[in-house]
Amino acid sequence: MLTITPTIKIIATILAKNEEDIIGEVIEHHINQGVRQFILTDNDSSDRTKEIAAKYPEVVEILDEPGNDHHQSLWVSRMARIACKFQPDWIIHLDADELWTNVQNLRTVQAPVAACEGMYLHPPTEGSFNIANQRWYIDLDHTPLPKITRVAHRPDPNIVILHGNHTVEGCPNVEVIHNIPIHHYPIRSYNQWASKATKHLCLKRRNSICKRWENWYHMLQENKLEPEYSKLVNCWKRLIQGSNDLADFLQIVGLWCTPEVLHYLQENQIMPKIGEWPCETK
Repeated sequence: MLTITPTIKIIATILAKNEEDIIGEVIEHHINQGVRQFILTDNDSSDRTKEIAAKYPEVVEILDEPGNDHHQSLWVSRMARIACKFQPDWIIHLDADELWTNVQNLRTVQAPVAACEGMYLHPPTEGSFNIANQRWYIDLDHTPLPKITRVAHRPDPNIVILHGNHTVEGCPNVEVIHNIPIHHYPIRSYNQWASKATKHLCLKRRNSICKRWENWYHMLQENKLEPEYSKLVNCWKRLIQGSNDLADFLQIVGLWCTPEVLHYLQENQIMPKIGEWPCETK
């Protein structure tokens, strides 16, 4: 893999819970992108997430967070403030299922906060998860759907990162950039998806809600999640083999989108491009 020679110092934070299947890939990918150091919060993982992360000398601090209410804003903001003491040029906030690319492009940003647009969704494929097996993606960036952003920012000991790492509190000076694409792997296996669905209960404990997680949790309780996973894999298999069946695409994105968005996609016959990253070497 190509290693980027860094021209600016970037520190990444990661909030993780039971991500042993991908956490090593996430850390190694971002090291190769020029990220110099990582701060990780382990939210009471019961697998090897923390053990794997601790093997990397670039992971300079690991916080144990036993909280059961998924208070992402609080926990990520805490890591952002710790990151300031390492005097980076930029701080980026990774979900544990994301790979950011071209992060050195932050060197051209003039504002104190960058909103990174460019989300590529990688649905699951057959077999065990790895980046090569799950290299095909849906290009959500070049569709009329609302853009999903992740924030990067310069060091600020008073910064508050809002839920989902989508923005910061009280900062009007935000530069939207399109040259740091993010590859997202939210569903990688049935067991991992079932575990993720239970996060609905964490949000519920602090009177918050994510409709997507709530729907997944109800499917799990009604024994519908595993059949839905098989359907998802089969729909995606047909699409990456060249099918242009809009119904297959809607079946997949229906797991993320609201009914209103699905209706819009269907009415306007919007079929996004399917890409491959990293491209398979022959």
